[in-house]
Amino acid sequence: MKKIYLMALGALIGSSVMAQVSVTFQVDMNGQTVSPLGVHVAGNWQEEAGFPGDWQPNTAQLADGNSDGIYTLTVDIPAGQYEYKFLNGNNWPFEEGIPAVSQKGGGNSNRFFAVTDWHADNGGWMMPANLFGGSAPAGRVAVRLQIDMANQTVSDLGVHVAGTIITPTWTPGYGTASQSSGTKYAFVTNVAPNASYQYKFLNGNDWGTDESAPAPCGNGDGNRVVAVATTDLIAEALCFGTCDLCAPAAEVTFIVDLNGAGTISPDGGFIAGSFNGFSGEAMNDMGGGMYSITVTLDAGTYDFKFQNGAGGWEGNLQGSCAIAGGGNREVIVNTEGQPQTYGPFCFGSCEVTCAPIPDPANITFRVDMNAQVVSPNGVWLIGNFTNPNWQGGAIAMEDANSDGIYEATSLLAGSATFEYKFVNGDVFVAQNDEFFGNTEQLACNIPSGNGGWNRVHTRSGVAEVLPVVQFNQCNLLSVSDIQLGKVTVFPNPTSDVTYIDIENPNRHNLRMSIVDITGKTVRENILVNSSRVEINTSNLNAGLYFLNVTNERSERAVYKLMVQ
Repeated sequence: MKKIYLMALGALIGSSVMAQVSVTFQVDMNGQTVSPLGVHVAGNWQEEAGFPGDWQPNTAQLADGNSDGIYTLTVDIPAGQYEYKFLNGNNWPFEEGIPAVSQKGGGNSNRFFAVTDWHADNGGWMMPANLFGGSAPAGRVAVRLQIDMANQTVSDLGVHVAGTIITPTWTPGYGTASQSSGTKYAFVTNVAPNASYQYKFLNGNDWGTDESAPAPCGNGDGNRVVAVATTDLIAEALCFGTCDLCAPAAEVTFIVDLNGAGTISPDGGFIAGSFNGFSGEAMNDMGGGMYSITVTLDAGTYDFKFQNGAGGWEGNLQGSCAIAGGGNREVIVNTEGQPQTYGPFCFGSCEVTCAPIPDPANITFRVDMNAQVVSPNGVWLIGNFTNPNWQGGAIAMEDANSDGIYEATSLLAGSATFEYKFVNGDVFVAQNDEFFGNTEQLACNIPSGNGGWNRVHTRSGVAEVLPVVQFNQCNLLSVSDIQLGKVTVFPNPTSDVTYIDIENPNRHNLRMSIVDITGKTVRENILVNSSRVEINTSNLNAGLYFLNVTNERSERAVYKLMVQ
């Protein structure tokens, strides 16, 4: 959905890019035991509102100023399309479950809304005070209005809906629809039960751009009609101006080679993406480590990942198969309804053929905490190699000699490239993570896929002791630095040529290889026979690379290079 989403987002913002809209979040906590940690809201609007980062569950707290059980928070954000969910507490185990009628769609299970410059000029946007985990305020019924714009060129002003089903009634600039899946748009409203309502969509935000719905779905005046009983209602996404469906959906077959994961889970392969709410869906065993699944999808752009067993996520992808900036995989579904195939791809890679998997080996992680106030809850290592991944499998680190450097050793198997980070304190508190709130990529990490950044390393298949790094920094304090003296890689990032300067005071015989993020060696046996080595990067694909420098004793130092 990304490409269409960007078009729609640009359309919503229009020419006044910096216009700020006052948005009030509301949630009805009556009937709930409110957590002593407070009621929070998280979403992809938080950074725009001045919070440290998006989707942080413990920074945007709501308040009940008049003790009526309705909790509110007002923020100023630019015009655009956004997602959110409430939490009865301040971390992800405490988020609400959202009914289908209120979910964004296309497998995205978050609540959603859209605001434009019209809202900035007309008092802002106030959410309905829905029950926590509910679809509508008490005594009301939620109605999801949908339209398919596949046969239209969407207006720069966006898609809107107006009618008696929305308050204020027949106000075309108010009801801004959000892109829900492919070419489909949705708007959720709430009404009194046991009544009929009229509405129509607009390809723009004013009269003259509105559709005229014919019979049998129209009332003779060009308005659509819907009868609402006592339960939530999801209207069918018909083509703009018609009573028919638009382009047919397409069957898409996904194929993955799980041999890239090393040890294949006995549960087999799974797929999780924006088309199934990122809930792992079992794939079919084709034999030889290959797994496939065929799903029916509307035209549009979707992101997803494969899983080695339920919950065994791939790392964040870099390359031609990934979304812009890296992270999830991406597939674009055609508008003709023709079957298409995605893959085969190696698990954890954009390559068709899986690179050899290194042997299992111990990796020792080291972090310098001397510049930090160490939490009484300790220092922890989390990553996508623990069982379970990340916080659930956190590994305690120890400072055995009280020098401020904490260590932990873990036996790693499977994929060559893995991601990790250090945590100072409770692993379930987001602010304790490294790189919390950073909005720009640093030289030592890659996007996490959820707004943060992770460290990354490609293992060799033999026991390794990683360089000492400063917590929350890219600076190395390592044995490798001492052996080679001052080492500088510049410019970094680069697009044409870069240089590596190595003092090498002990006059080691040095060679260098260049490895991509999948573990594939793209150049090897580069002789380092001078203090400066020129590296031509013009024929390397954009992405993250590792410069592996070794001496005659097979001791190694690793440096990162970003190619744009």
